[in-house]
Amino acid sequence: MSFSATEAAFEGFRVVRRRPMALIFWTLFYLVMIAAALAVLGGSLIGLMSTVQELEQAGGTPTADDVMPVLQAYLAIFAVILPFSLIASAVLYAAVSRSVLRPNESRFGYLRLGMDEVRVLVVSVALFLIFTVLSVVVFGAVGAIGGIAWGSDLPALWIVVVLLVCAAIALFIWLAVRLSLAIPITMAERRIAILDSFAFTKGRFWPLLGMALLAAVMSIVVGLLGSLVAMPIQLAAGNMDALTGLEDESLQVILQTAWPAIAAWIVVNAVMSALQLAVVYAPFSAAYRDIKGVQTDAAV
Repeated sequence: MSFSATEAAFEGFRVVRRRPMALIFWTLFYLVMIAAALAVLGGSLIGLMSTVQELEQAGGTPTADDVMPVLQAYLAIFAVILPFSLIASAVLYAAVSRSVLRPNESRFGYLRLGMDEVRVLVVSVALFLIFTVLSVVVFGAVGAIGGIAWGSDLPALWIVVVLLVCAAIALFIWLAVRLSLAIPITMAERRIAILDSFAFTKGRFWPLLGMALLAAVMSIVVGLLGSLVAMPIQLAAGNMDALTGLEDESLQVILQTAWPAIAAWIVVNAVMSALQLAVVYAPFSAAYRDIKGVQTDAAV
């Protein structure tokens, strides 16, 4: 079927225009996730910031023993954030795909907790593992060659290293594009589909890459506009001037002083993140829909 990269790239804006309430639901979902994350990790985050603050105040060059508590605290937080992020992303990715492929299932802003989300989570974890393992192997090999070049007197080896880095980046871009329709296929066909994406993207690499780049540029523009909107809102939220002279205060004191501005930033950021989610991910579902020739009933 015919596939227009330019048309697909603007699908996120069409989704929000058709169902503005979806943006509100996605924003609320972001806020709930942020609140849950802070409830679970708030103490750990404050502890991490306090440890870093103490390390900075100690002065001098920190030793490995000094840095180890910071690293351990960071890894402990990451161990909680990663699965939390994957689950939340699966719910949101499924909602965006549903908004394109099943536009009439619009209640609750297309958000669900069901087998669709479980399948999307499985595919997301699989893709994460594929890219993680491949990154370790590819960049590990490039790093090993770079180590040889560092210890040798052969400048030509550095040319080889640069070429290998470029080739590795090209490989990851190619693979990302070829697997980019895995989640839309999984949602549309209600089954776990990963490698099926290769068949749908065959011969369409450059249009899909152009679509992804255009969507990324629009997401950046949305983020910049969001920053412009957030600035006066944060100032209106108050007490930004009260931060003057608090550079040496603890994190708790800073939060107590600036919480209205911080809260305003979180809300605005949640709205912009929800819009960016639609802008970035809806095009891939639209691409699958157009390539497959899926007929959808337009939401009213």
